[in-house]
Amino acid sequence: MLGALAAKLGVWDKVGVRLMSSWPAAIAMILCFGVLPAHAQDTITLSRRDDPLSPYAAQIAQEAFRRIGHKTDFLLLPSERALQSADAGKTSGDVARMAGIEKIYPNLIRVPEPMLDYDTVAFTTGLAFKVDGWESLRPYRLCILRGMKLAEIGTEGMDSTISNDVPQSIMMLKGGRCDVAVLGYTAWPEIDRMNAGPLRSLDPPVSSVPLFLVVHKKLENLVPGLAQALRQMHGDGTIQAILADLERKIQAARQSSGIPAK
Repeated sequence: MLGALAAKLGVWDKVGVRLMSSWPAAIAMILCFGVLPAHAQDTITLSRRDDPLSPYAAQIAQEAFRRIGHKTDFLLLPSERALQSADAGKTSGDVARMAGIEKIYPNLIRVPEPMLDYDTVAFTTGLAFKVDGWESLRPYRLCILRGMKLAEIGTEGMDSTISNDVPQSIMMLKGGRCDVAVLGYTAWPEIDRMNAGPLRSLDPPVSSVPLFLVVHKKLENLVPGLAQALRQMHGDGTIQAILADLERKIQAARQSSGIPAK
């Protein structure tokens, strides 16, 4: 095996470095400079839930990992399964989760720098009422997305029905199975894609919170670097540029499929 590894160092000849003729010398070079074949570092697989925000959160996470020298790919799962898979170590983390999720899933560590801010809003087929936090939803029948922990906790004890994904929540609302669908503001492009309008999203948001990258405890050593990378990405405009495309789609969809606010 050492001979094969030393042979691979022969590619250095192309850039003017002579191949070491002895294994000890080759090993010494590896120890000094940390030279390993490019494929020796495995790609890190993260969970991401199946919702409109997820692709953009994945882009942010991918760039943060790239800046600390790691490649990533993503496993698309329902929201609850995405968390369970990350907590069980089947994937190495999850993207865009609320603070405190690590208390529910103890094998997860929250990267302390927020990825983005997230507005949870009340969608209706026309009903309008004053939104003032979670308690203002209590008089109504609610559709809650499975695995959306923020909404599950905020509406605990209320009259709610669980949906499996965003399209199902929208169809339940349209079908009269609930008065209010509690979803992210980012659901607007999905509403437009489904031709499910006209709908109304009530202002202000029910909740506005930062969302975070969480990683399995086996990646604890990467947390400081990821936090620094995310801070840099906020500072240099990378995150804003990624989210600008989503914001354009939200506004276009709301214009196309929304009921004007009263």
